[in-house]
Amino acid sequence: MTTQEQMAEKLTKSGIPHKEIHCYGSQIVVTSWSRDAAEKWAMLLTKFAKVRGILEALDEAKVNKNTMLLPSKVKIWRTYARLA
Repeated sequence: MTTQEQMAEKLTKSGIPHKEIHCYGSQIVVTSWSRDAAEKWAMLLTKFAKVRGILEALDEAKVNKNTMLLPSKVKIWRTYARLA
């Protein structure tokens, strides 16, 4: 198991709601369903990493309720951090 996989596993055990957690080298990206959860992730990540920001984005929904020309979107928030 790589160091990035171990970090992602430890972050998953924190109990804060999330959609996805990705670790790339020294970068950490946590995708959340709400702004409150993204802010909680930022507070947790501040303890050992430098939080670079929280961005609002749109992601494609798992179940498409429109046509393929206009796919359904879901609002998400991404918290970006870099290990110090």
